[in-house]
Amino acid sequence: MIIKAAKLLIIPLLILSLLPTLTPARAQDTSFSLRELAEQNDLYVGAAAWTHHLNNASHHEILAREFNMFTPEHEAKFCMLSTARGEYDFTQFDQLVEFAEENDMVIHGHTLIWHSCSPDWVESGDFSRDEAIEILREHITTVVGRYKGRIAYWDVVNEAFDGARLRDTAWLRFIGEDYIEMAFQFAHEADPDAILLYNDFGAEGMNAKSDAVYAMAQDFLERDIPLHGIGMQAHFDVGAINFGSVADNMARLGELGLEVQFTEVDIKYLGEADDELFRRQAQDYYHLMETCLDADNCTAFVIWGVSDKFSWLRTVSFFDNPTVKPLLFDEDYQPKPAYYALADLLARRAGVESPLTDDEIAAILAGPEAAAADVGAPTKTDPAQLAPDPVPGLIYYAPFDVPITLDGDLGDWENVPRVTVDSGTTVPDGNDTSFEFALAADGTHLYYMANVTDSNLVYGLYEPGEWYREDSIEFYLNTTGDLGASSYGSGIVQIGIMAANIAQPDAPLVGGNSSADAQLEFVAVETDTGYVIEAAVPLTTGVWEIVPEHLGVLGFQTHLNGTSGTDRDTKLIWSAADTQDQSWNNPSLFGQLIFWDKAQ
Repeated sequence: MIIKAAKLLIIPLLILSLLPTLTPARAQDTSFSLRELAEQNDLYVGAAAWTHHLNNASHHEILAREFNMFTPEHEAKFCMLSTARGEYDFTQFDQLVEFAEENDMVIHGHTLIWHSCSPDWVESGDFSRDEAIEILREHITTVVGRYKGRIAYWDVVNEAFDGARLRDTAWLRFIGEDYIEMAFQFAHEADPDAILLYNDFGAEGMNAKSDAVYAMAQDFLERDIPLHGIGMQAHFDVGAINFGSVADNMARLGELGLEVQFTEVDIKYLGEADDELFRRQAQDYYHLMETCLDADNCTAFVIWGVSDKFSWLRTVSFFDNPTVKPLLFDEDYQPKPAYYALADLLARRAGVESPLTDDEIAAILAGPEAAAADVGAPTKTDPAQLAPDPVPGLIYYAPFDVPITLDGDLGDWENVPRVTVDSGTTVPDGNDTSFEFALAADGTHLYYMANVTDSNLVYGLYEPGEWYREDSIEFYLNTTGDLGASSYGSGIVQIGIMAANIAQPDAPLVGGNSSADAQLEFVAVETDTGYVIEAAVPLTTGVWEIVPEHLGVLGFQTHLNGTSGTDRDTKLIWSAADTQDQSWNNPSLFGQLIFWDKAQ
């Protein structure tokens, strides 16, 4: 592919003027509910809860009014039910089942087998294979049998995969890989009418993990193992969902005859929220529901909670944002823009009156405007600069023709504009780490330089696959010409270079999405204040052909990862669009690299 010049430089503007009209009071004036609208679309819309949530009158009311499917959030799990073999306490689980039945809600049982919630007596046991199989049978038969005919759906096994491999669990160690199919067989025997799902996270789109789940499902169906569907947990980050990839995965599962459900939906973010973030969150909820409605085999959309007040993500051990608001209702049980976005989509698909006007839903769904604002003419604060001043977080002007030698000596970079990055998604108190970067090109290569200031270099802790957990620099390129691309494909790369290369220059330590495509050359040199990375990427490879010409555009991003101990505690990011550290997953969050003829 050849990247030619983009003569008109534009920066996105977002439509926000209509969003404040989505006031919480409107929910009190409407006659619709999500469950009514979902039923008109032949869909279950659900929520998860604990028994103590039902003691809150608002929680109780909204859960019953808005949702037609119910998931016990934690109190149906093995570790919550059993303290010793053969001893069960169903008190809380029974309360939840009775609540759901009283409110005509279909029950999604969660979950029979999960490595993170096996009783201590199982985890610490020393069982033979036959003993473990019998314990597995006893548990599933006891629980499913108790609620036979009352619980329509079961997550039989939860999170059995760690990436593309089976996770190391007590059941795997005691029984072997066939514990999963045994669990499905035992559940089916206990209630032949129940619909049985395998449930997992990180396998919503097309990737190695979803490939492994798909292969398991295909194998089970070929051998008549009673698997009926796949649960996609859908714990997502704002702006980081590849809806096309999710749709493709759902479609291939549908071709196997399997149902798909979004089983644990929440959409989180780092930092404080504002109207714009809630708009983007609402947009993500809308498009995720749209993905479900467009798939013939998607039967349920379950939110992992009702009120932000009780979201599991506010627990520090799960997520680093104690004020996060990932759900449809806020702490005061007022509906958020995401609620209205779902209601609007469901209403319009059902052909009934929408709670939002056309302008209001357009404001939520707005992307970059076609008529975007010009950032102004490029300027040079220093006439000696070989390219104009960068636009913070948006544009870097890379001069050419500028030859660079990879030797750690920054003399070659004289008069090439440099940018200092000292902010990002994770900046600890007292942080003294920052980096400056620059880019340039000659007739054969695009060059990248990072000069890192860090008083405490830490490296050599991790293998290359976990390069981002210790001191490292990363930069990203989108050479495709499609700067709006939201997923990685040919011509889009993430390149991570570990500071550990300082100590082993002859054994390069590089990671990142498709980084091998870059055919990278680099040096890493320790300095008195930190370290320097100089890297060269060929303009022509088997994947791309980049032609530097005046005002030609590439997608570009750069990050720093830092640690002061045993894991990453610093994350500095250049692009202003990437507020959640999602460039590794979504290249539409990159900024722009604009080539600049130094003779201009």
